[in-house]
Amino acid sequence: MKCPECKGKNISKRGKRYNKSQTKQLYLCNNCNIKFVEQNGFERMRYKKENIVRAIHLHNEGLSLFQVKDHLWQHDGVKVSRETIREWCNKYSLFLK
Repeated sequence: MKCPECKGKNISKRGKRYNKSQTKQLYLCNNCNIKFVEQNGFERMRYKKENIVRAIHLHNEGLSLFQVKDHLWQHDGVKVSRETIREWCNKYSLFLK
């Protein structure tokens, strides 16, 4: 792992960052004193990445946006709009191809 700012490899762990959807390891660059977290492609998402991946998978399998929304609500208790699912599909479908 490298520092996103100075690209140095002299980093150390500095606690964890918590939010509703996940916990991430915080790192500190010992060269430039920048705190950062490792990027995983799901930055600034309000929902758990497992739910996002499941929604995209269900939609790619042929379910409509309404059916995906209904499935997430019934099986996982996740309340999400069809528009949000559509935006997830547009954003992450590039990575699946």
